[in-house]
Amino acid sequence: MFGTYFYHETIKRCVSVFGTLFNNLDYKKTKDDGTVLGRYKVPISYGPAQKYLQRLAEEPNLNDGSRSAISLPRMAFELTGFTYDAQRQQNKLIRTRKSTIETDNVNRKNQYAPAPYDLNFTLSIMAKNMNDVLQLVEQILPYFQPEYTVTMKMVDDMSDNRDVPIVLNDVSFTDDYEGEMEGRRVITYDLSFTMKTYFFGPIGTSKLITKVIERSYIGDGNAAFSSSQIDSAGLVKEVKHYEPAFSAVCNAVSDSATVTFGTAINSGISTGDEVVGTGNTTNPTVSAIANDRLSITLSANATITGETTLFFVGSVDPNDTYVVSEEVTFYDDGTSIDFTADKTTDAS
Repeated sequence: MFGTYFYHETIKRCVSVFGTLFNNLDYKKTKDDGTVLGRYKVPISYGPAQKYLQRLAEEPNLNDGSRSAISLPRMAFELTGFTYDAQRQQNKLIRTRKSTIETDNVNRKNQYAPAPYDLNFTLSIMAKNMNDVLQLVEQILPYFQPEYTVTMKMVDDMSDNRDVPIVLNDVSFTDDYEGEMEGRRVITYDLSFTMKTYFFGPIGTSKLITKVIERSYIGDGNAAFSSSQIDSAGLVKEVKHYEPAFSAVCNAVSDSATVTFGTAINSGISTGDEVVGTGNTTNPTVSAIANDRLSITLSANATITGETTLFFVGSVDPNDTYVVSEEVTFYDDGTSIDFTADKTTDAS
């Protein structure tokens, strides 16, 4: 059913970004008089805290010359689960387009709206002294109120950068001060986070509309308002149609209705399309198209110099995909002067 391969490394990016937030934390060792004995960077690694705690419990003092005991304090984090977030879901048909076109100057990449997911992370801080772990916790909590937002580039081939909130849900701690005397004390703070990210689908491409023609007129395109309707209601409806235009470079034409081309014209050009660029006072339309699409017949003769670019525009249709704006205005000035079918403003 799916069958389209894509891989945007979304989970990998999120894990990397989350871990980077906490990879530069330090703690200090001080004497009772406030003298700083040393400042140390706290290592962080991906994995469950239980792995490190288990090793501490089984081998608290490694001194055989080849292995050393785990140094504390240290931090560990892991991704614990995914949850779909329906509140952030957009219309699934919304497409995000890349801000730049491809090197062929014709296509532009796009993606449909992504699926919003909450990624759950747990950050564990382990230390043997309470003062050490409290220094680290206090360096984290002020930034989460309750979220800290980072900007991520979601997909390499697209220009979409998104703000991703990372929410601190809760903080808990344990202190293993009970047990055998030879055991190693470990204080653990567990911080639970939620990263509100997105999963994007495959990248598609679409061609650009490079030429449009705008038309404005009174009516709805199928059945215009009658004079009586306009007179009685004072209603003016202006619909602007933006029609897709195709272009083609033609050969020279001398007072003829037949126009030839060096290459086949676009398959989107059809009979009835208006031809712009012939130089005629009234733009002619396409009466016929040759099977090989190398020539057309116009509704009127024209004289055109060689290498002229002609534009072919579809007929006005209110149901066309490219209708983009519609304005309806009511007028009532309290006078007895009515509107007429060919006016768009009050005669007074």
